[in-house]
Amino acid sequence: MGLLEGRVAIVTGGASGIGRAIAGAFAAEGARIFIVDVNAEGIAGVIADHGHNTADGCEADVRDEAAVRRAVERCVRRFGRLDIAVNNAGTGAFSPVHEMPLEEWQRVLDVNLTGVFLCLKHEAAQMIRQGDGGAIVNIASLNARQPAEGMAAYCAAKAGVAMLTEVAALELGRHGIRVNAIGPGLVRTPMTEPLRAVPGVEAAYLAETPLGFVGEPSDVAALALWMVSPAARWLTGQTIYLDGGASLRKYPPLFDLFAHSQATSE
Repeated sequence: MGLLEGRVAIVTGGASGIGRAIAGAFAAEGARIFIVDVNAEGIAGVIADHGHNTADGCEADVRDEAAVRRAVERCVRRFGRLDIAVNNAGTGAFSPVHEMPLEEWQRVLDVNLTGVFLCLKHEAAQMIRQGDGGAIVNIASLNARQPAEGMAAYCAAKAGVAMLTEVAALELGRHGIRVNAIGPGLVRTPMTEPLRAVPGVEAAYLAETPLGFVGEPSDVAALALWMVSPAARWLTGQTIYLDGGASLRKYPPLFDLFAHSQATSE
């Protein structure tokens, strides 16, 4: 019997990257998984990977509260309950703070922070109605605690996720609901590919990472699995930075690296 046998889990942003790896890890341990994403093709791929008895999902934008509420309701109609949630949907942007368009700032905060809040709100409400607790994991970032040039909106949003996690854990503990977060460092995903493709960026990041290698989605999935399992029954309100030790040092000087890359390409 798997660690999550009989449990039902929602994973937002579960159609690719870290979210897809987490969904797969949960399914391998017996959970039924419900994917919430804007990528219909990716959702279909996850369902095909695990089969209709184990996986389902729906398209939804986490910035839309009505869509989030419907997604939770669909999950419960399909699988009967909700025990676990991973709020992973996210996006990024790169701009000096004095040049950042308000629309870009708002988009990043809406997806990365408000989206996590809306999902957590409706997931927790369902768990409270059921009356037997649950486990929620929010995906924050190394940048919740470590500033990075050009990433003001992303850093601010992820810092907000870390604090939202603490407040939610404080409030929801009385209902038996645990709320934690993971702050990944640089992980090989489609979202980080443009950053890693800039010459010198990955090498500079690894120079500031004591373990000296980039993470994989499976690394984050392994931690998420432990966090929602009975083995972590006394863990709540924590953000664990899974980054090869990068949070012990400093973020690479992105402006310098981007300028050097542009100069050498001209």
